[in-house]
Amino acid sequence: MKFPLLTRPVRAAAPLVGGAVAVALLITGCGSGGDSSGGAQQPAGLTPATGLKDPATPVTITYAGAAYAADDIKPVLAAFHQEHPNITVDYQAVPFDQFNSVLSTRLSRKDATLDVYDVDMPRTDAYQARGWLTDLSKAFPDLAGQVDKASLDAATSDGKLVTMPYQTSSQLLYYNKALLKKAGVAFPSAKPGDRLTWEAVTADAKKTQQAGATYGLVFDQVNRYYQLQPLAESLGGGPGAGGDKNLTPALQTGGWEKSMDWYGSLFKDKISPRGVPVAQTPDLFASGQVAFFPGGPWWGPKFAANAKLDFGVTAYPYFEGGKAVTPTGGWSLGLNPASKKAVASEIFMKFMGLDKGGFAQYMPSLAVPPSNTAGTASFYDEKIFKDPRMAGAVDLTKYELAHTATLRARTTGYVEFEDTLSKTFDDISNGASAKSALSSATSTINQAWAKYR
Repeated sequence: MKFPLLTRPVRAAAPLVGGAVAVALLITGCGSGGDSSGGAQQPAGLTPATGLKDPATPVTITYAGAAYAADDIKPVLAAFHQEHPNITVDYQAVPFDQFNSVLSTRLSRKDATLDVYDVDMPRTDAYQARGWLTDLSKAFPDLAGQVDKASLDAATSDGKLVTMPYQTSSQLLYYNKALLKKAGVAFPSAKPGDRLTWEAVTADAKKTQQAGATYGLVFDQVNRYYQLQPLAESLGGGPGAGGDKNLTPALQTGGWEKSMDWYGSLFKDKISPRGVPVAQTPDLFASGQVAFFPGGPWWGPKFAANAKLDFGVTAYPYFEGGKAVTPTGGWSLGLNPASKKAVASEIFMKFMGLDKGGFAQYMPSLAVPPSNTAGTASFYDEKIFKDPRMAGAVDLTKYELAHTATLRARTTGYVEFEDTLSKTFDDISNGASAKSALSSATSTINQAWAKYR
């Protein structure tokens, strides 16, 4: 069975910058450098993690990443190189919007110069079906209890561990205190039990605009499935896919249609702006133009950097009569089956995901929860959470990850599914009827998924 190349991005867990040079290096397979002595190592999955042994001679492994910019991950790599002096990690950051096409090119041609790469969690099944992931079950047989359950589930496909989870995510609702105060809107509580409804947020957002706010409500990842799935889930609409192996679209439900009607109304009523790309939505809140901003804790440092921005956080809202649902999922590491440096790669994967709590302890400003349960202490001790404007963020994040976090649909056809939904959300935000747009999406996805059934 032939699978299509991946060409559409998924959500980025943190802002990333990168250049054409990094993309060119990845596509051409250059830049891994170093001694190829790792080629004599055993194939991935045959050496128990407890028995992983550093190479006796220098080895360089290539790591393609989209979760972090090269400068951001430097402290992690420096710590790894200090502990494993014979293994050098050549990290090649790729702009997020180009990442999947770069991976497609390299992995489809079985390029052995790419060793380790970031895997956005909902794409695990799609990558596994294409033969792009190495079975890690024997290398890491005991992850249960070491990483959170949702991350472990996302790293498993066909009953096999095929990625090493290292980072997950959650969401908050940021609000601008100055704009709310000017409109006479009470500041919301940071307690999960006092969670606002989307209906209440909409009404308050309109009040802030009447009092001078440019926009009442702006979603961080506008028109993206990661951010919007919880809207339908809150109303009982499900993830949008079901049936055998989640290969039947399930978008024409009351939950999906009602939530998308509401979503479209935000733009029709000019509560949210049309045409603002994802990369610019945080800037609108950071500059004081937005009353309510649903987004991740990773934006805390950006917002806190503006000393004049008086903001607070509260729980991610839900629909009246529905249930509380929050986005989750993040990044794992995959091992290229064509890699000739499997053991050195597994040692690095173990360092990122497991050793001493994983990579989180080395990040000076993480603001994203690690998958490793021991590593969460480093996350919750971040400086940003001591800022009084972020009061309640730690308890909220802990609560959401334990009680409301919901993974995106797991399906071999995830690539086509997300691609279609991104276009569908864009159409709805630009005025298309939610019912007709979801009907069209259903037809498109059904056609695209025929090859998987």
